[in-house]
Amino acid sequence: MKISAEALVETEDVKDIYLIENGKETKVGSTTEKIRFVRINGREAIERVQTLNSDVLGNRQGTTIIEKTTFSPISFTDYVNGSQHVKAEYSDEGVHIALKDSEKNIKLNGCYVDTFSVELILRVLPLKPGLCLQMNGFNATLESEVDIHIQVVESELVKRGLDDFVDAWKVKTYFGETLQYYWIDSASKELLKQSSEIGDGLVLEFRRG
Repeated sequence: MKISAEALVETEDVKDIYLIENGKETKVGSTTEKIRFVRINGREAIERVQTLNSDVLGNRQGTTIIEKTTFSPISFTDYVNGSQHVKAEYSDEGVHIALKDSEKNIKLNGCYVDTFSVELILRVLPLKPGLCLQMNGFNATLESEVDIHIQVVESELVKRGLDDFVDAWKVKTYFGETLQYYWIDSASKELLKQSSEIGDGLVLEFRRG
Protein backbone atom coordinates (compact mmCIF):
# COMPACT_ATOMS: atom_id res chain seq x y z
CA MET A 1 0.00 0.00 0.00
CA LYS A 2 1.41 3.37 -1.02
CA ILE A 3 1.39 6.00 1.73
CA SER A 4 2.04 9.72 1.53
CA ALA A 5 3.19 12.28 4.09
CA GLU A 6 0.92 14.98 2.62
CA ALA A 7 -1.52 14.63 5.54
CA LEU A 8 1.20 15.35 8.09
CA VAL A 9 2.03 18.82 9.40
CA GLU A 10 4.64 20.06 11.86
CA THR A 11 3.00 19.89 15.28
CA GLU A 12 3.61 19.83 19.01
CA ASP A 13 1.20 17.96 21.24
CA VAL A 14 0.95 17.20 24.96
CA LYS A 15 -0.93 14.26 26.47
CA ASP A 16 -1.49 13.13 30.04
CA ILE A 17 -0.56 9.59 31.07
CA TYR A 18 -2.93 7.50 33.16
CA LEU A 19 -2.64 4.10 34.83
CA ILE A 20 -6.06 2.49 35.02
CA GLU A 21 -6.41 -0.43 37.45
CA ASN A 22 -9.74 -2.24 37.49
CA GLY A 23 -11.47 0.94 36.28
CA LYS A 24 -9.76 3.32 38.74
CA GLU A 25 -7.40 5.78 37.05
CA THR A 26 -4.37 7.66 38.35
CA LYS A 27 -2.46 10.35 36.46
CA VAL A 28 1.22 9.33 36.44
CA GLY A 29 2.87 11.86 34.10
CA SER A 30 2.76 13.48 30.69
CA THR A 31 4.21 13.03 27.23
CA THR A 32 5.13 15.60 24.58
CA GLU A 33 5.34 14.86 20.87
CA LYS A 34 7.03 17.15 18.34
CA ILE A 35 6.90 16.50 14.60
CA ARG A 36 8.98 18.53 12.17
CA PHE A 37 10.34 18.24 8.64
CA VAL A 38 14.14 18.06 8.31
CA ARG A 39 16.85 17.27 5.80
CA ILE A 40 19.23 14.40 6.57
CA ASN A 41 22.19 13.95 4.21
CA GLY A 42 20.24 15.66 1.44
CA ARG A 43 17.09 13.60 2.02
CA GLU A 44 13.70 15.05 2.94
CA ALA A 45 12.81 13.50 6.28
CA ILE A 46 10.35 13.57 9.18
CA GLU A 47 11.60 13.84 12.75
CA ARG A 48 9.38 12.75 15.64
CA VAL A 49 10.55 13.44 19.18
CA GLN A 50 8.52 11.94 22.02
CA THR A 51 9.41 12.93 25.58
CA LEU A 52 7.94 11.07 28.54
CA ASN A 53 8.08 12.52 32.06
CA SER A 54 6.82 10.35 34.90
CA ASP A 55 7.86 9.55 38.46
CA VAL A 56 6.29 6.13 37.99
CA LEU A 57 7.38 5.21 34.44
CA GLY A 58 10.66 7.15 34.35
CA ASN A 59 11.94 9.87 32.05
CA ARG A 60 12.62 8.93 28.42
CA GLN A 61 12.99 10.58 25.07
CA GLY A 62 12.80 8.83 21.71
CA THR A 63 13.81 10.49 18.44
CA THR A 64 12.62 8.77 15.27
CA ILE A 65 13.72 9.94 11.80
CA ILE A 66 12.18 8.50 8.63
CA GLU A 67 12.24 9.35 4.92
CA LYS A 68 9.38 11.67 4.03
CA THR A 69 8.50 10.05 0.71
CA THR A 70 8.77 6.35 1.62
CA PHE A 71 8.57 6.29 5.45
CA SER A 72 11.69 4.11 5.38
CA PRO A 73 13.60 4.35 8.68
CA ILE A 74 16.77 6.46 8.93
CA SER A 75 17.47 6.36 12.65
CA PHE A 76 16.06 5.95 16.14
CA THR A 77 17.68 7.21 19.34
CA ASP A 78 16.45 6.39 22.84
CA TYR A 79 17.48 8.47 25.86
CA VAL A 80 16.86 7.42 29.47
CA ASN A 81 17.18 10.11 32.16
CA GLY A 82 19.10 12.31 29.71
CA SER A 83 21.68 9.69 28.68
CA GLN A 84 21.72 7.90 25.32
CA HIS A 85 20.56 4.34 25.85
CA VAL A 86 20.48 3.02 22.28
CA LYS A 87 20.92 4.41 18.77
CA ALA A 88 19.86 2.59 15.62
CA GLU A 89 21.00 3.70 12.15
CA TYR A 90 19.39 2.05 9.14
CA SER A 91 20.87 1.32 5.71
CA ASP A 92 20.08 -0.89 2.72
CA GLU A 93 22.06 -3.70 4.37
CA GLY A 94 20.28 -3.60 7.73
CA VAL A 95 20.62 -1.70 10.98
CA HIS A 96 23.60 -0.66 13.11
CA ILE A 97 22.85 -0.71 16.85
CA ALA A 98 25.01 1.29 19.27
CA LEU A 99 24.52 0.62 22.97
CA LYS A 100 26.28 2.18 25.93
CA ASP A 101 29.24 -0.20 25.82
CA SER A 102 28.77 -2.25 22.65
CA GLU A 103 27.58 -2.16 19.05
CA LYS A 104 26.38 -4.62 16.47
CA ASN A 105 25.08 -4.91 12.91
CA ILE A 106 21.82 -6.74 12.18
CA LYS A 107 20.89 -7.77 8.64
CA LEU A 108 17.30 -7.08 7.61
CA ASN A 109 15.72 -8.70 4.56
CA GLY A 110 13.01 -6.92 2.62
CA CYS A 111 11.20 -3.71 3.57
CA TYR A 112 11.02 -2.72 7.23
CA VAL A 113 9.61 0.10 9.31
CA ASP A 114 10.90 1.25 12.67
CA THR A 115 8.24 0.31 15.23
CA PHE A 116 8.41 3.82 16.74
CA SER A 117 7.29 5.30 13.40
CA VAL A 118 3.99 3.41 13.39
CA GLU A 119 2.25 6.30 15.18
CA LEU A 120 3.20 8.48 12.18
CA ILE A 121 2.20 5.86 9.61
CA LEU A 122 -1.28 5.44 11.14
CA ARG A 123 -1.97 9.13 10.47
CA VAL A 124 -1.39 8.84 6.73
CA LEU A 125 -3.13 5.55 6.03
CA PRO A 126 -6.52 5.67 4.25
CA LEU A 127 -8.32 4.46 7.38
CA LYS A 128 -11.78 2.96 6.87
CA PRO A 129 -13.87 0.20 8.48
CA GLY A 130 -12.33 -3.23 8.01
CA LEU A 131 -8.94 -2.00 6.78
CA CYS A 132 -6.26 -4.58 7.64
CA LEU A 133 -2.55 -4.22 7.03
CA GLN A 134 0.58 -6.17 7.92
CA MET A 135 4.11 -4.73 8.04
CA ASN A 136 7.57 -5.94 8.95
CA GLY A 137 8.94 -3.92 11.84
CA PHE A 138 12.16 -3.58 13.78
CA ASN A 139 12.33 -2.55 17.44
CA ALA A 140 15.73 -1.04 18.24
CA THR A 141 15.30 -1.20 22.03
CA LEU A 142 14.55 -4.94 21.79
CA GLU A 143 17.07 -5.41 18.94
CA SER A 144 14.56 -7.65 17.18
CA GLU A 145 12.22 -7.93 14.23
CA VAL A 146 8.52 -7.54 15.02
CA ASP A 147 5.44 -8.45 12.98
CA ILE A 148 2.99 -5.53 12.94
CA HIS A 149 -0.72 -6.09 12.31
CA ILE A 150 -3.05 -3.11 11.91
CA GLN A 151 -6.86 -3.29 11.86
CA VAL A 152 -9.45 -0.50 11.91
CA VAL A 153 -12.09 -1.54 14.44
CA GLU A 154 -14.71 1.22 14.42
CA SER A 155 -15.39 4.95 14.69
CA GLU A 156 -15.75 6.45 18.17
CA LEU A 157 -16.34 9.87 19.67
CA VAL A 158 -13.08 10.96 21.37
CA LYS A 159 -12.05 14.07 23.29
CA ARG A 160 -9.87 16.40 21.24
CA GLY A 161 -9.80 19.37 23.59
CA LEU A 162 -11.76 21.04 26.35
CA ASP A 163 -15.45 20.23 25.62
CA ASP A 164 -14.42 19.29 22.07
CA PHE A 165 -15.28 15.76 20.94
CA VAL A 166 -14.67 14.44 17.42
CA ASP A 167 -15.07 11.26 15.40
CA ALA A 168 -11.94 9.12 15.48
CA TRP A 169 -10.93 5.78 14.03
CA LYS A 170 -10.12 3.17 16.68
CA VAL A 171 -7.17 1.19 15.33
CA LYS A 172 -6.14 -2.16 16.80
CA THR A 173 -2.39 -2.70 16.39
CA TYR A 174 -0.36 -5.76 17.33
CA PHE A 175 3.42 -5.50 17.74
CA GLY A 176 4.13 -9.22 17.84
CA GLU A 177 1.86 -10.30 20.71
CA THR A 178 1.70 -6.83 22.29
CA LEU A 179 -1.62 -5.08 21.63
CA GLN A 180 -2.03 -1.29 21.40
CA TYR A 181 -5.11 0.72 20.52
CA TYR A 182 -4.86 4.11 18.80
CA TRP A 183 -7.57 6.69 18.10
CA ILE A 184 -6.93 8.81 14.99
CA ASP A 185 -9.04 11.92 14.28
CA SER A 186 -10.87 11.03 11.05
CA ALA A 187 -10.69 14.62 9.78
CA SER A 188 -7.40 16.12 11.01
CA LYS A 189 -5.51 12.79 11.28
CA GLU A 190 -4.28 13.74 14.76
CA LEU A 191 -3.37 10.97 17.19
CA LEU A 192 -5.81 11.71 20.02
CA LYS A 193 -5.38 8.75 22.33
CA GLN A 194 -3.58 5.46 22.78
CA SER A 195 -4.11 2.59 25.19
CA SER A 196 -2.47 -0.71 26.06
CA GLU A 197 -3.01 -3.42 28.67
CA ILE A 198 0.28 -3.84 30.55
CA GLY A 199 -0.89 -6.34 33.15
CA ASP A 200 -3.94 -8.20 34.45
CA GLY A 201 -6.57 -5.48 34.80
CA LEU A 202 -3.94 -2.75 34.35
CA VAL A 203 -4.14 -0.33 31.41
CA LEU A 204 -1.73 2.44 30.39
CA GLU A 205 -3.41 5.30 28.54
CA PHE A 206 -2.13 8.46 26.84
CA ARG A 207 -4.78 11.09 26.08
CA ARG A 208 -5.58 14.77 25.89
CA GLY A 209 -6.32 16.42 29.26
